[in-house]
Order: sequence, then C-alpha cells, then structure tokens
Amino acid sequence: MYVDQLKKFLDSHRPLSEITVRSLFNDFALRYNHESNRIEGNNLTLVETRVFLEQGVTVKGKPFKDFLDVNNHRLAIDYMMDLIDKKEPLSEGYIKKFNAILLKSTKDDQYAGVYRHIPITIAGSPHTPPQPYLIAPKMEELINSYHTDIAHPIEKIAKFHAKFEAIHPFIEGNGRTGRLIMNTELMKHGYPMAIIKSDDKDTYYEALIAADNGDYSLIINLITEEVENSIKQTLSVIDPEWPIKFEHYFSNEKER
Repeated sequence: MYVDQLKKFLDSHRPLSEITVRSLFNDFALRYNHESNRIEGNNLTLVETRVFLEQGVTVKGKPFKDFLDVNNHRLAIDYMMDLIDKKEPLSEGYIKKFNAILLKSTKDDQYAGVYRHIPITIAGSPHTPPQPYLIAPKMEELINSYHTDIAHPIEKIAKFHAKFEAIHPFIEGNGRTGRLIMNTELMKHGYPMAIIKSDDKDTYYEALIAADNGDYSLIINLITEEVENSIKQTLSVIDPEWPIKFEHYFSNEKER
C-alpha cells in the first residue's frame, strides 16, 4: 500500500529531534481539535481556537460552549497521548473516559462516560442506532472483534470507527469520541493522526452511511487518504525535497 511506503520512508528519517516532534504534534493537535469540533458545529476559526488554547482569550459573540468543547478536547488529546505512551489496549474503560472528558461541565455532564439509556436518532442519517439494552453487548463484541481482526491496521481501525458510530453508545459526543479512538489506535500502530476536515463532512457522513449498508471501502479510503496527507505534511516539514528522495528510496530498494 502507498500509505505504508510513505510510513516506511518517514520511519527512515527517525529519530526526529525533540523540538521537531513537539512542533509537529502541536500543529497536528491544534488542527485536529479544530476540525473535529467544527464537524460537530463549533463556530471557532482555527486562529480563534489557537489563541484560546495558547492564551485563554475568548472572542466576544462566540458561544461559551464552543470554548469549553475546545478545552475539553485538548484534555482528551492529553489523555490520548498518555494511552499511547502506556500502549494501553483498546477497552471500554478508555472509550468511556474519552467521552467523560469531552462532556465535562457541559449541559450533558450527567451523562458523561455513561452508555445512553434512551433511544436516539442520528441527524441526517437513515440508520437507527440500537436500543439501549443492546449497547453494552454490542460494544463488548465490537472491541473483542477488533482485537482478533488480522486485517491491515488502517482497515480494521476504519471498520471499528464506522461500527462504533453506528452503535452511537453515548447521549452526546459520539463523533468526537470515535475520532479520538481512531487516532489513538492509528498512533499506537505508528501512523500519524488522520484529520478529517469539516469541509469534507458530507463525504465523511456518506462513508459512514455506506458502512451501515455493509460497504466499508469509502471510510477505509477516506481515513487512509488522511493518514497519507499527515505523513506528507510531516515529510514536508523535515525534508522539503522528500518527493524526489521518496522515488529514489524505493527505486534503490527494488534494485537490491
């Protein structure tokens, strides 16, 4: 796969300097925070998000909830990095913790990190999530199947993401929680974050609807493409001439 060629080439540049790693992470974390919240209706611009996170400055006329969601998402990313450092396996515990962090001090705080107890619908989707009594067994089955899946890491992560969103186990925050799980697992496998852009929201939702109908190719392709974009961005920072060197790298490998 092209994405694995890119990853192998990026890995050949490691170890990166601590300053470079920190700079890249801060940029990815900011854009990921912004885009993931924008998908869910947050109105802050990228600059407003950055200024708030760095300086604590809010913007007049913007809902307080938007700033709270951004701050909670920052805390969730901190928790994500802790999970990655500890190589914590995917579990219901860490999934619930993500949701609890995201909903802390919001109007849905009482439901934070707790599977929903009422039936819900997904706005704009023909799919109806399962009844509350089915959530716990379906989540257990989903996590167990993920751990036994021998497919390519990106493929199994993409399938898990689509199935998680279909279950929609929480009252609120399912999309953001699902994308945090996705990026935790990607980074545990040595890939960078996949940042699904708010401008691509319709494509993303269409891919999830297709997955509900048994076609996972769209969501797999979308996440793969975003991982490739993140690798390319990383390479552009550490070596602006990477496209030429990339071709030479694999040409030389074929000759060996």
